[in-house]
Amino acid sequence: MRNTLLALLAVVVVMAAHAAYRLVSLPFRLLRSLFRNKVRPAPLTVR
Repeated sequence: MRNTLLALLAVVVVMAAHAAYRLVSLPFRLLRSLFRNKVRPAPLTVR
């Protein structure tokens, strides 16, 4: 019984850590994509 509870606790901790990492890294990913698009615009092809 104790092993089952420890396994469930480990799963919950890993899921919570993953969610916290996603929430913390989201603004940085948005900023990085924003600056990448500003610095290097898409090349225009003229025919």
